[in-house]
Amino acid sequence: MKKIFDKLTRAVDRIISGPLLIQFIFFLLLVILVFTLLFVIRVYLIPHEEKVSSESRFWDTVLNFLDVGGYEDFSVFERWIVLLTNLCGMVIFAGVLVAFMTNTIYQRIDNVKNGEVYYSFSDHVVIIGYDKFCDELAAQLVSNNELVIMTSQDVSEVRHELFNSIHEKLRKKIFVVNGSRTMSEDIEKLNIQKCRQIFLLGDMNEDAHDSKNIECLELIKNVLEKSGKFLQCHVLFEHHSTFAAFQQQEISGIREHIDLIPFNFCDMWAQKVFVKNAYNGDQAVYKPLDHKPIKADSQMRVHLVILGMSEMGISLGLQAAQICHFPNFVKKGIKTRVTFIDKNADTEMNSMKVRLQSLFEETDYSYACYSEKIKFDNKNEKPKFTDIEFEFIKAHFEEDEVQQYIKQAAADENSYLTIAVALRDSYASFKTALYLPSFVFETDVSVLVRQEKSSAIVAMLSEEKEGDVYRKYRNLRSFGMLNKCYELKEADELLPMMVKYAYDKTSFSEEQTITEFDEAVIRDNWKNNWARDHNMPALKASNRYAANFIPVKQRSLDIKEGVALNTEQINLAARIEHNRWVMEKLLVGFRAPTKEEAVRITKETRAYYKARFIHEDIKGYQELGEDAKNINVKLYDINISRALPYMLKSLSNK
Repeated sequence: MKKIFDKLTRAVDRIISGPLLIQFIFFLLLVILVFTLLFVIRVYLIPHEEKVSSESRFWDTVLNFLDVGGYEDFSVFERWIVLLTNLCGMVIFAGVLVAFMTNTIYQRIDNVKNGEVYYSFSDHVVIIGYDKFCDELAAQLVSNNELVIMTSQDVSEVRHELFNSIHEKLRKKIFVVNGSRTMSEDIEKLNIQKCRQIFLLGDMNEDAHDSKNIECLELIKNVLEKSGKFLQCHVLFEHHSTFAAFQQQEISGIREHIDLIPFNFCDMWAQKVFVKNAYNGDQAVYKPLDHKPIKADSQMRVHLVILGMSEMGISLGLQAAQICHFPNFVKKGIKTRVTFIDKNADTEMNSMKVRLQSLFEETDYSYACYSEKIKFDNKNEKPKFTDIEFEFIKAHFEEDEVQQYIKQAAADENSYLTIAVALRDSYASFKTALYLPSFVFETDVSVLVRQEKSSAIVAMLSEEKEGDVYRKYRNLRSFGMLNKCYELKEADELLPMMVKYAYDKTSFSEEQTITEFDEAVIRDNWKNNWARDHNMPALKASNRYAANFIPVKQRSLDIKEGVALNTEQINLAARIEHNRWVMEKLLVGFRAPTKEEAVRITKETRAYYKARFIHEDIKGYQELGEDAKNINVKLYDINISRALPYMLKSLSNK
């Protein structure tokens, strides 16, 4: 009954806060209904006979204002009563009741428009906050779900912006309410214990965005704890450093009730460009960083040049470091190069070195400032076992030295060059991309240009039509747009779940091949591990990175779906997987132990050192040795590699 009443309430609220014509028709029907009911009461429940009883006459007198004029045979006293009841009826109906109803209705309309009305929601999806890509997220969700969006911004403005991208027929499934995500009372009103999943975005242009999201996550946990429900919660972190931290660190007490999926706008775009190689389906297709598969005997290297050390630019560089691990490093020692060019490259480099100290201790890097004639590197400090090198150039993009550097990089026959213009300002990015050396556009170099609002101009410039002899900007691609950037199908973590499942099934006694990947079993394994293992946030992040690396391995090692790998493929896959894992650990702050620490690390003390971000396996694959412990470490890389063809086959059948 409560659910039916709630639905009726929603329907009435939608009508009275809708167009004027709909309101007029609604109130007209309401008046007709009221008078029909009164007529029925007058005619059928209080019959007026020719000879009436005293009781019937009394009711005729009292209710005369409903049947004016029917009192010819009334006495003088009764006529005074008729006058009194008519006056009372006029006052009650025309005055008090009408005014009361009018005020109540208009107050209700204002409450609905201002988002102050909460319903008894159930089986819905909750979006907390209205951020820059909420519109597109809502458009994807609303076809199959009722949406409840809570924001502290002006609800009327949010609703207006939101409905511009939503089909008119679907708008009735969206409810925008006003509330603060840091107030427990407002969170409880959302009925999250009855919803399907939660998207915690936060509101635009606010201070302490990430801190407020963490505070809100605690409130959500408290509500779910009371109901005993387990929910998936996608949480947006505005800053990459916060995002990286919460991929590795557990938020105390949430794992029993929340499956946390952290995401970051810049990191999400870096994955679209370099991992998925596509934006919005096939609207924009990006070349992989390895334009063609890099085999073990290849002389080619990947070279990524990033103009602008914005948060987006740094995210692109770190994503490339996560996935650019190739078998020719194993055979020939050829490293991937990531070059940052920025007028503040020295400041940004020092900031990265402080934040990623362990990475720069184990990775080759160089710095150059053309105007000050400064150049140095760390290549001779000690041998490095990592397969990535960083280069920082402090300069303005229009300087001759920069233009010459880019031209030489484009002319290098032994590198696959990608140029990403990642300035904070979209127009500045576009202008910088257009005025790259002309030679760049004569080659097969991929040029990425950051655009925020629209990709229309870049798409027009790069469009190749049938019959065109030459298009100068054919390799120009836009990225970083706000619209259609968060795709739900990309948020599904089935492939990382498969990686985790293969790890969990690895035997420490022998090489084995996991060939069966039942989706229900895999998802259940993921959920159970999340609730049980306090290290699961870090493991989940590692599984995601491992899954992102699979397309590179597939290309470089020619892995086919469902076809068992040969010995050479397994060996190379295991080695480059270890190189990827080492880079992943360095990027999140782990370091190799000192000689003194290495001696003290045992089976009993390993957890102690890992908690302090010291990992004994951060070393070259060939340095792992052949003792029992290191054989077990290698078995992880070997068995996950053996399982790859069957993961891919299972995924393609979904």
